[in-house]
Amino acid sequence: MSTFTGFIPELPGIAIDCFEDAQRSKSSMFFLSHCHADHMRGLERNAPLPGALHLSPISGVFIKHRYPQHADVVRSFNVGEQLALKVHPSTGEPPYELYVRSLSAEHCPGSVMFYFEGNATRVLYTGDFRLSSQKNFTTQSSGIQPAIVYLDSTFLDADYSYFPSREESTARVINLCTEWLAADQRNVVSLWLPANYGSEDLFLRLFDRLKERIHISDKQRAPYMHFSSLNDILTGDSSTRIHACTGTMRSSRNLTCETLCNEDSLSFVRTIRPSALRWRGLQPTEQFWKESNNLFYVCYSAHASCNELGAFLAHFQQHLCDIRLNVIADEDDRVRKEHLLESILGNGINRATNSNGTERRDKVEDGLSLNLNKIEYKTKRRTNHRAGETTESSESEDNDCDLSYRKLPKRSYVEKPRAS
Repeated sequence: MSTFTGFIPELPGIAIDCFEDAQRSKSSMFFLSHCHADHMRGLERNAPLPGALHLSPISGVFIKHRYPQHADVVRSFNVGEQLALKVHPSTGEPPYELYVRSLSAEHCPGSVMFYFEGNATRVLYTGDFRLSSQKNFTTQSSGIQPAIVYLDSTFLDADYSYFPSREESTARVINLCTEWLAADQRNVVSLWLPANYGSEDLFLRLFDRLKERIHISDKQRAPYMHFSSLNDILTGDSSTRIHACTGTMRSSRNLTCETLCNEDSLSFVRTIRPSALRWRGLQPTEQFWKESNNLFYVCYSAHASCNELGAFLAHFQQHLCDIRLNVIADEDDRVRKEHLLESILGNGINRATNSNGTERRDKVEDGLSLNLNKIEYKTKRRTNHRAGETTESSESEDNDCDLSYRKLPKRSYVEKPRAS
């Protein structure tokens, strides 16, 4: 769940992924990385935004349908396209030129990162992301030299150093579906999804392979239907054999779909639970799925693992001066994640103090030295459970969009100005 406040101190007058009163009053220009609830806070308000909303074409379609009050301010631009904008801060700072480029974030349909150049600083805001290919990202990010990165730190945790690729995870889900549906014409599959949104790519790949439409509830259907790519894949017809209509159910006997709720039919139901949080400590050599009474847990993540975050930062090490975290549970979590970053970076970012007393980080002369091999050893494990084991806490797990994080105190470091 994003805890980013929406503001980049070095770029006054813009707001990203947060649209509450504070952001509206201080901003004349807005940006949306993707259409998940924790990044759209404030868009549900009746009053339109007081400035242009820049986003991807897919996100633009979603916003125009879901929040038509903002339709007139939607400004879609494609991945790789660069905008030249004039920002007029409403807080007294002088106007300045801002150049913005979008990059594919591969988190969900339409998700993008934003790269900003302006006001004598260079900032990369990742939103939520997980890259399928570092090579492809290197190509699309040519010429990008961020001094500051706002990072998706959902799994910036040494205990989540590794996730299987989404291709591997999806292939396992497809295989589990295929073998079950082929075994008996009465068999059905229930996908126990970790959040309301975030599984769009899984739906697309399942349908492409099995050619079987996926049943969702009426409540789910309304927002999903704004994604044109899902129109022919998701259905309200409960007679289909793959169901994602049960929400975050707690057991296979909590099914809500009429097709599945009959006790006599439960022996024909295979439940598949794609998730990431429960797979703490998973290693590349270990199996990333687990069965319990025809309930299959499969490791599936749309966020970068800790090792992937390290590789991502390594790509920018020559220019990087500061890393700011977009996902923080509380002050202890912030400290823990910052210490882990220092171990990953080999203390390549120096802490210092500005003339006004705020903390500053300067790039050392020889650049950053990323020690990716240290990631797994720099934080203490908070559980002794093996990867995939079910515990009371993991039974109630949800995806990052559903986690109930405590709010940071107002003194949160992400709102302090820093020199780049």
